[in-house]
Amino acid sequence: MGRGDFGFDGLYSLESVNRWIAVINSNLNATSRTGYKATKVKFRGGVTDSVRRPYGPLLGIQIPETTLQIDETSIDFSQGSVVASTEPTHLAIQGDGFFVLATNIDAANGSAVGGSFFYYSRDGEFHVVNDANGNLRLVHSTGLYLVTRAGGGVEFDAANDLVRLDATGFTGAVFNEQHLNGFNAPNFLRFSRFGSTVFEVTGNVTDVGQYNLTAGSARVIAQSLESSNSSLSQTLPELSLAQKFFSAVSKVISVHQTNLDTVINLIR
Repeated sequence: MGRGDFGFDGLYSLESVNRWIAVINSNLNATSRTGYKATKVKFRGGVTDSVRRPYGPLLGIQIPETTLQIDETSIDFSQGSVVASTEPTHLAIQGDGFFVLATNIDAANGSAVGGSFFYYSRDGEFHVVNDANGNLRLVHSTGLYLVTRAGGGVEFDAANDLVRLDATGFTGAVFNEQHLNGFNAPNFLRFSRFGSTVFEVTGNVTDVGQYNLTAGSARVIAQSLESSNSSLSQTLPELSLAQKFFSAVSKVISVHQTNLDTVINLIR
């Protein structure tokens, strides 16, 4: 990019602002989604231009970054509000932790089988399906099965309206915080192919044992759901600011285009 080429500067900045608006739009649309975690955008500049470097008492001419670029995005894993539900299969996490979801389970005991992929979510909107043995297994809306942090099966006791573990060492135990995935650093999670409420680890998603899957410092609340932590009161002002950025950058491009046309006409 040439020095003082504000047309290209504006185009690069406009693309970054457009991506920022896309993130804000996602957060805005997800304010009513269960277990959704808002995404935040961090910006950075491009390259500074030093026409004359300051030296001692001599003042310099330094041009700061003329472009706006996205440096990174991060997922805000802060707690969403917990609301009551009438469904006994709905679960909410209060505190740090994630539900562990598996792609495949053993029909005999409901535990994850070898080669199964593991995913993690705060969305506890589960429903039940019958396995080959007639047991009721909890399934996520994505079709993933709820398992313990060790990969054990989870069964729904319809007679008592309770979520229970099967015979993997926790027979008859009510589902609790011992079966959450307590990641020390949630930033090692990324969006998965199942959408923005189901995460996968940034390494090998088949190895559930290498990511310190200790019990989370949380509790599971039955017949409840965790709301999105994205709120309208935060998202709408950010959207208004992004729109002003977009208009301002568009104006820079427009002025550059006008100046360029003037120079061309002078040459002619």
